[in-house]
Amino acid sequence: MKVILREDESGVSEVIGTILILAMTVVLFSTIIIWVTNIPTPTAQSRLDMESTMNPVGVGFPSGVNITVRHLGGDRLQPGPTRVYVTSQRGTNPPVNDIVLLHPYNGALATPSGLVDGSDSVWDAGERWAYKSFSLDVKDAITITVVDLTKSTVEWRSAVNVAAGDRPPVFVEKWTDGVPSTSGIDTVQERINFNLYAKVVDPDNDLNKNSVYANLSIWFGSGNSCGIAQKMRDDGVAPDRVANDGIFTLGGTVCTIPSLFWDGSIILLNATDLKGHASNTRLVLSVGPQLSGGGVQTIPSQLWQYIGYIQIKAGAVWVTNMNQPYNTATTFQPYRITAATLNGNGGAMFHFKMENHGNRTIFIDGWTAAILSSANRASVKGLYVVKPTDPNKAANAGGVTAYPGIAANPANFQYAQVFDINILDQETGGTPVDVMCAAQNAFAADWPYNFRAESLFVNILVSGMAGPNGMSYTQILNRWGAAYNPIDHINDVDPTTRTMWYAQVIPFIGIVVY
Repeated sequence: MKVILREDESGVSEVIGTILILAMTVVLFSTIIIWVTNIPTPTAQSRLDMESTMNPVGVGFPSGVNITVRHLGGDRLQPGPTRVYVTSQRGTNPPVNDIVLLHPYNGALATPSGLVDGSDSVWDAGERWAYKSFSLDVKDAITITVVDLTKSTVEWRSAVNVAAGDRPPVFVEKWTDGVPSTSGIDTVQERINFNLYAKVVDPDNDLNKNSVYANLSIWFGSGNSCGIAQKMRDDGVAPDRVANDGIFTLGGTVCTIPSLFWDGSIILLNATDLKGHASNTRLVLSVGPQLSGGGVQTIPSQLWQYIGYIQIKAGAVWVTNMNQPYNTATTFQPYRITAATLNGNGGAMFHFKMENHGNRTIFIDGWTAAILSSANRASVKGLYVVKPTDPNKAANAGGVTAYPGIAANPANFQYAQVFDINILDQETGGTPVDVMCAAQNAFAADWPYNFRAESLFVNILVSGMAGPNGMSYTQILNRWGAAYNPIDHINDVDPTTRTMWYAQVIPFIGIVVY
């Protein structure tokens, strides 16, 4: 048998290709494995969730702070490597760090701190860490940082802010000083500007310093700008003495220059915090007679109650004739006068210009009169008040009319003239009022009175009602309106609005009629 050998290389190329592909694959994966194994293992990261709160320890400055951090979830914090950094900065001062170790809460430390919950020094989820400092203030910029020294990582960091509380401001003290220039506290005196002070704190330290106001009730309804709330300041600008000391001041204005009948009036104080919580209080103002600072001696307000609120000055009396307007320039002095002058030209009308020095507005009724007592015979006659109506007409032709009211019903109180008070100056008194007397009977138009030669003693009877204590006529109208009648308030339960009947006799002059 003959064997024929042939040279065939097709199978060799397939084997070699397979070997090459395998070699390339091995080399590639070897390279990748070497590269991956050379990548450094990343540091394990902690997963930590926390929350912080801060509350003031007290009031004033610094307030002190009580910081609480709660572990909400994540890794446990071990006492060895864990540090808590409390960083604080006040204003533009450099930051200050306090580094605290983990341990159970210790209130005996100078700065008490530690874990409030749990029985060990490991800080687990759900447990609280507390820190109390009496040198920090809630207005300081405070940050809490939790650090792991082993890992050289910051586990958690957060700024801490005071929680907005629900407590309103508190008026700790309130007082007045009648002589602010002295170091002591002096009694408020009439005609001398006084200062009002109020120490205000807020338990939540969120007081709105622009919200402290004083309302001087003596000015209510007066139409004066002093009748609105007056802002008190704590900025160190006069009359305030020290800025940001919590003592708010009002003074140095026309609103704080008292008269004697301010005594016993109410000052209302109110303050609001940044969340709108408000508080208010009141102070009863005491005012005494002027004892310092020179000036003119005055009559104490209490004495006016005995002298009488309504007063007439010497020379403030004259006579006109009824054929003339009541404001005519043709007048006569009554001290020595002829009967012909009094009886002629329509008869006589007496004018008494008087003013109120009291602390109550006086509403006069038709029983007000000039009482004429004869020295020559047994005769006492009243010359009763009339109502001024039209200054352009003769008095007996519509210039004056009968005073309103009903003689048979004294309870039917009506008034046409009012003696107002002077809120600023009781000594000077209110605006003078010309009281005109011409009628022979109360509430009547039965003029004239027939005079004869004789000597007469004149006493003035002021009859009517007194308005609320310390309220001017303008204040009364602003509160109750033009229909106000004092008799409607004589039985008011509120003593500040209650009225009363008023009667006063003023011994005045003697007249010689010849």
